[in-house]
Amino acid sequence: MVLKLPPPICYFQHVSEINSGGTGQFTVCAVVVTYNRKALLCECLSALMRQTRRLDAIWLIDNASSDGTPDELLSQGYISELPPATPDKPFEIVKKHEESGTVLHYIRMNANTGGTWGYHEGISRAYVSGFDWIWTMDDDVEPKLHALETLLSYSHMGECIQPSRVYENGHVFEDNKFIDLSTGRQKFLKDGVFAEHQTFSVKNFVSFEGLLVSRNIVKEIGYPDRRFYCWCDDFAYGLMASRYTNIIMVKEGLIIKKLRPADGFVVLGRKSIRLRDKELYYMVRNQFIIFEYLKKLGTFSRLAYVSLFATVLRMAVGTIVYDKSPMKLFLLFKGFIDGLLKKYNKTQFPP
Repeated sequence: MVLKLPPPICYFQHVSEINSGGTGQFTVCAVVVTYNRKALLCECLSALMRQTRRLDAIWLIDNASSDGTPDELLSQGYISELPPATPDKPFEIVKKHEESGTVLHYIRMNANTGGTWGYHEGISRAYVSGFDWIWTMDDDVEPKLHALETLLSYSHMGECIQPSRVYENGHVFEDNKFIDLSTGRQKFLKDGVFAEHQTFSVKNFVSFEGLLVSRNIVKEIGYPDRRFYCWCDDFAYGLMASRYTNIIMVKEGLIIKKLRPADGFVVLGRKSIRLRDKELYYMVRNQFIIFEYLKKLGTFSRLAYVSLFATVLRMAVGTIVYDKSPMKLFLLFKGFIDGLLKKYNKTQFPP
């Protein structure tokens, strides 16, 4: 199946400039966003510190975790002091990891700003600091030790390189899909993405779980859109990046995904994922921000509204039948109304 996408403007000259740099050297840092997953976070950091291609730095953005994350980082030797309990602005602690030589920048946020704000904070700091490549990471994933080295081997093909992800039991995270540029919906490729002997494919979206992006692309498209708060932010980032470079999806499962979503349900012949209250709300609301990006690309169709409303109704049926949750039903339609009215402020949810 051939994807009918707007033609990318491939800046391969940029890639060669980064990879040669006169001395053949370039800098790579990781950006990790965390919230209340201290054990998984330390597993992720350990894998990052042991990469076969050493990281120059890590920007760790802690969204005001309340599970003792700073204490755990101190006990593991990743930081040398504790941040203030309630800082009035983001507080930074810098320490060089003794074994790897990687410099860890721990940023303790003064509030839980959501994953998108975390990536905005980390990518902006990494970009201003001059790094050539930025590797984004959630706290619940673990890169294999050769992951960075392998991703960089594809840097002559594009400036956004996305690894495939696998669960701990070996099952592959489903990524054989693309974003329909008229509706913003994810569509699956019936024949899959990879041919038998193919090691990569070209996509039009990314995930912040393992994305390696060059500073040239950050310069062109900016930082993640903080209006998303969470959910769909990486899709929008990929849509814009695909206008400037090939997005390379590497077939090899280089990222281990530790947390699995709950089993979904099938309604009217289609499978829906089962989401938490907050995720359900933002998934629907943020589609309207995606629509804004499609309008910028000139590919948006008004049928997108019909498609989204049909999806909301289908998920409402599933919520009534399977979840039996009045709150989820309320948030489902609230997300649709807030998106329609462009109410993109952070929303408070009951505990």
